[in-house]
Amino acid sequence: MTLAQPEATTRMKTDTTALIALGLAAIATRHEEMREQDRLDDDRAVRHARAEARAAFGEDAAAALGEWLPSPHMPEGMYQAVVEITPSTSLICTMPRDETAASFEVLAYCGRCNHTSTTRVASLVELVGALRTSGVR
Repeated sequence: MTLAQPEATTRMKTDTTALIALGLAAIATRHEEMREQDRLDDDRAVRHARAEARAAFGEDAAAALGEWLPSPHMPEGMYQAVVEITPSTSLICTMPRDETAASFEVLAYCGRCNHTSTTRVASLVELVGALRTSGVR
């Protein structure tokens, strides 16, 4: 079987400039839609983390935690937000996108021994214990 290039005709010429322009516009539109979805996900992650912290740790403790920020590396299918407690210790709230069963972890880094530890916490008492274990006073 031999493939042959059809003969060029002037009446059916493809406008490649228009085609490329339309493709670039579609890419830009999709990129903006994805950025908007990321912003919405970030807002939801922070809102849910605040609400879950109030439920788990109480109003006063949740207020004392400081500012929740969306995780820069949100796991697939999850909302995740982080609050920095000290420069080397953070509290992470992770929740499935169906908004069930949020979990909290204290992530601590020791610069002297270059060691990272995580401790799951579910109450204010456990949070304080994990912070003390990680060296927060």
